[in-house]
Amino acid sequence: MIEGGLETADERVGLEAIFIAPVTEGVIPEIAAIDREWNPKPWGEVLFAKELANRSAVFRAAFVGDTLVGYILTHVVLDEAHIVSLGISTRFRSRGIGRYLLEESVMRLVREGVCTITLEVRISNLVARALYESAGFHAAGLRRNYYSDNGEDALTLRYSLTE
Repeated sequence: MIEGGLETADERVGLEAIFIAPVTEGVIPEIAAIDREWNPKPWGEVLFAKELANRSAVFRAAFVGDTLVGYILTHVVLDEAHIVSLGISTRFRSRGIGRYLLEESVMRLVREGVCTITLEVRISNLVARALYESAGFHAAGLRRNYYSDNGEDALTLRYSLTE
């Protein structure tokens, strides 16, 4: 099980508390802005807004004070989940927010009966890979030419309670 919690994340952020809540329509523009900061092929507001109506989507946002600093979008089918997108504002990176958001999401999914969580990450994204691997995800496969912007391969990572 993933170790950690609010105390650890708060220490890395400082005195401000991280608050995680379901995404609402009002923060979609901010989520799209964060996505544009890091994603070579950003989703845009329309696609993110469609996820609000997707019954398999678990879409959560992280706030520091009143500022939206990150999000995680996961699709859940039965006892399996797939992390579709995780983004942290460049202004708030390296403060433990991504780790806390990931840990909170995994713990919530497990409490709700999810046994396996998967995701894809760019081979070249060493920071994200280190985050996921330190949280208990392990390599489960390789998807060649997965990313359409440059043909980069994706590493499939898996978190499983049954292994």
